[in-house]
Amino acid sequence: MKTIIVYGLRRSGNHFLISIILQQFSNYVHLNDTDLSYDKYVKYKNIEKKKERNDNIWTGFKDVECVVISLENKTINNNELDKFRKIDNCYFLILLRCPYCHFSSVWKVYNKNESRLLEITKLWKIYADYFIHNNGFIKVLYDELLSKENYKINLLKKIGIDNINENEYKKIMWGESSFNSNSAHKQQVYKTLENCVFKDDKNFLKLVKDKEIDNLWDLVTKSAF
Repeated sequence: MKTIIVYGLRRSGNHFLISIILQQFSNYVHLNDTDLSYDKYVKYKNIEKKKERNDNIWTGFKDVECVVISLENKTINNNELDKFRKIDNCYFLILLRCPYCHFSSVWKVYNKNESRLLEITKLWKIYADYFIHNNGFIKVLYDELLSKENYKINLLKKIGIDNINENEYKKIMWGESSFNSNSAHKQQVYKTLENCVFKDDKNFLKLVKDKEIDNLWDLVTKSAF
């Protein structure tokens, strides 16, 4: 059985990444937005599967090909991760998205909720630091994952998937812009804050105009490959 633990922030492409992975398996379980617990992993590994996907709680995954544990907006629990490191065929992924795209999406989707955006910006810095210094994670840059086929294929190979199901792989529907309901439009990319759709929104800028974020993003792009 393959075990994949994914750390990603909301609005950073979690579902897109996980859909790419799960389309490679016929028998899987996806535990979404749960807590990371090695003890629960050991317990539920021996309980029969009832559902392919469960939110917020653990469910059985006995004899499945792959279990994905996705942790959204969670602080990184190194103590629990160390316990998982002794498991064969276990992979740790950390997902990051360009901050200018990411924060814009959060600002729009959560109706300009300042506390929600502030939470994301704080966690983004933490995730960026892990991304830069690796710390045992396979790094996934959403902007590259969405736009480059070779990047996706190489990612799957890093988690031990060589026989890629290309027909299903091309049917993934996530990845459209948060700013346009027309799925024919490609993902919007803001390379800098000055390119951002909310560049004139003072409340937005108050939360995201941060030299530390700029510096971290520069280091992320340099360490991404």
